[in-house]
Amino acid sequence: MAFLVILSRWLHVATACVAVGGIFFARVVLPVGLAALPIGQQAAAQVPIRRVFKRVIHTAILLLILSGAFNTYVAWDKYRLDPGWLQTLWGVHVLLAAAAFSIALYVLAGTQPRASDRNWLGVNLVVLLAVLAAASSLKWARDKTVASHSVPHPAASSAAGS
Repeated sequence: MAFLVILSRWLHVATACVAVGGIFFARVVLPVGLAALPIGQQAAAQVPIRRVFKRVIHTAILLLILSGAFNTYVAWDKYRLDPGWLQTLWGVHVLLAAAAFSIALYVLAGTQPRASDRNWLGVNLVVLLAVLAAASSLKWARDKTVASHSVPHPAASSAAGS
């Protein structure tokens, strides 16, 4: 079970890195690179890039949902230690992630980019950074809560007193 827990956590973090990096690339790097091309070639270059990017983001969303659901299932007993705080942070993390997924799906709908896509990618990047902040806060709060509820093992306390 430990291997599966570690694998799921790794998959979640690695997939989040790919998604955030992909949105950053699409919002910041790609427009600069495409600007060097003549106008007619810019649109032609975007179509195959968009197709591949759509597959990557759709796969990332699926993997994040599956690994996130499993990670939540495994850690939920810890969230019960301080439900007001931990479950609130978890909810913020999930709601922001759902917003980021929705924006990404909207931006990538269809085969041709819209004029507003660049702005929406910027919004999505900010939302994804907020998702990461919520996830980091949740991990910190969960570790702190678990540590404060830990009871030392009797053998350890008697060994320390010797």
